[in-house]
Amino acid sequence: MADRSIRPPRLLMIVPAMPSDRDQGLAMRAGFFLDAYSRRFDVDLVVAPVAGSAAMSPFALSRARRIEVLGVDRPESYYALVSAVRDPLARIEAFRRYGRPSLNAFIAPLTRMLRHLAAENYEVLHVFRLYMAELATPWIRNGHARPLAVLDCDEDDAMSYRRIAGMERRRGNWEASMWAKAEAEAFARFAADWLPKFDLVFAASHSETRSLSVFGVRAMTVPNVAAARPVRPRRRGGRCYSIVFVGTMGYAPNIDAVLWFISRVWRRLERALAHCVRLTIVGGGVGPDIMRLKSQRGIKITGAVGDVGAYYRGADLAIAPLRAGGGTRIKIIEAAAHGIPVVATGFGAEGTAFRHGADLLIANHEAGFLRACLLLARNRPLAARLASRARVKVMRGYSPDDWRAFVADTLAGHKVKS
Repeated sequence: MADRSIRPPRLLMIVPAMPSDRDQGLAMRAGFFLDAYSRRFDVDLVVAPVAGSAAMSPFALSRARRIEVLGVDRPESYYALVSAVRDPLARIEAFRRYGRPSLNAFIAPLTRMLRHLAAENYEVLHVFRLYMAELATPWIRNGHARPLAVLDCDEDDAMSYRRIAGMERRRGNWEASMWAKAEAEAFARFAADWLPKFDLVFAASHSETRSLSVFGVRAMTVPNVAAARPVRPRRRGGRCYSIVFVGTMGYAPNIDAVLWFISRVWRRLERALAHCVRLTIVGGGVGPDIMRLKSQRGIKITGAVGDVGAYYRGADLAIAPLRAGGGTRIKIIEAAAHGIPVVATGFGAEGTAFRHGADLLIANHEAGFLRACLLLARNRPLAARLASRARVKVMRGYSPDDWRAFVADTLAGHKVKS
């Protein structure tokens, strides 16, 4: 009989959104790590909701020993002054002098709220996203006995913001471009300061891992994952051809992707198919630029949903026309897991193992993207073959079971820096 007095080791997990198994990408990645850790550790979960929901969920409650949600209500005072500057150029210059990522302005005041946990005996500390790194301060002070400190960056934020700056510049949004460039510079400085303080760093793709390794850290790739879902037969006949885009709609690259597709491809696609076509945009954080699309024929805006899987299951095609960003797009992996064919840009498929012509179609310009969508709409056998191959690739390379074991083994083989 097992000795019930022997408790599992303890782990503290600090995240910017409540972990989930069916929400937006950031929450789902946090959910994967929570699920992996809960099988080996007693997990205490701290949520500082700067990038997602703080609502309690059965998923998180069933996997964490206790959960604390920090109140994120205002930024530190210096950043508040920066935000209050009216002149755009002066505000950007003040932000450059501030020198830290804007999201970190909401995190820095929270460090003192974790002091009561500093005396707890944790074997592992896991912090999700670079801008949250400062919350590890109570455990990683020099000379302080501490747990193994793990930082999941997910992506290289500096590189991501440089790309967003380029995207905004191409759209003629000079103020947004300059702000994103300043964010990139701030993240580069922040990474140089904080990454070396962690024992182990994770990222979602090999390219992100390589770029983070220049800061002299041990970086390893843990991709976004998805379990292969049962594929339901798709009914034909009078129903509309259904296209789905899934993503957090407060994220600039997702907004750009949707607006680009609507303005450059959507109506031409509808005319070419000459029958009912529906586009469903799934994701929370919807702003006015996206909401005004709701009045257009054939377009549905859902806002935040409890289960994106229902929208994949009802779709004939998933699109990922991204032109900037970082990490790996879990929307691609989720679509493949549901057996849905995908058309993406190179950015949209970046960081995944999916290949053009084998698992999905890739097109970077409007004419090519239109042709790819039309091809899969008209050639159902080709669409089915691509979707089937991509689904097999999910089972082989993005299995949650395999990556849970990898994370556990990696932690077991790592030591705290001396």
